[in-house]
Amino acid sequence: MTEEQLKNNIAKNITELRKAAELTQAQLAEKLNYSDKSVSKWERGDGVPDVVVLQKIAELFGVTLNDLVSENKPKLPRKQPYLTNRIMIPLLSVGLTFLVASIVFFVLQMLGAWEGKSWLVFVYAIPVSFIVLIVFTELWWNMLLRFIATSGIGWAIAICIKLTFPLIKELNYIFLPVAILQLLAIFWFVMRYRKQKRKEKDS
Repeated sequence: MTEEQLKNNIAKNITELRKAAELTQAQLAEKLNYSDKSVSKWERGDGVPDVVVLQKIAELFGVTLNDLVSENKPKLPRKQPYLTNRIMIPLLSVGLTFLVASIVFFVLQMLGAWEGKSWLVFVYAIPVSFIVLIVFTELWWNMLLRFIATSGIGWAIAICIKLTFPLIKELNYIFLPVAILQLLAIFWFVMRYRKQKRKEKDS
């Protein structure tokens, strides 16, 4: 196999796998931490990803490296959920979380337990909802949405603790460590973003 044939095979296979997964060049590039220009270059056969990136592409689509370089049509991956499903499924999951909270609230009311504070079950449902959203943003969405969902967990937990023990004045300071963690998360996000941009320039 000549170098030109290898480039053409990789270009053809990446294109077919990407389209079968219903991903745009930009979406694939984001998953690989590269630019869409790099993906476009690979699919035109003007360049070839390095071995590490090829392995990452193979893992992403559930194929082998041999599938990527072969002249034969690669095994097509299962299709990603449509955009509407990628929105509705997380929303339904969050709705289910609050449905469970409603059932717990109803049971507490019936038993007369935790009188005057049973409404807090809805507050506790908020950090649980953020955990659910993190799972789906990891599967289908980008790093910015994962950052937002992760940040939401910290603030929601702090609010839950404060509302559960409102008479403890010292708990007013609980938001200070959360704010520090938020700043660290912002720095982490910026570092990841800059790292992605450096990879784009190198490519």
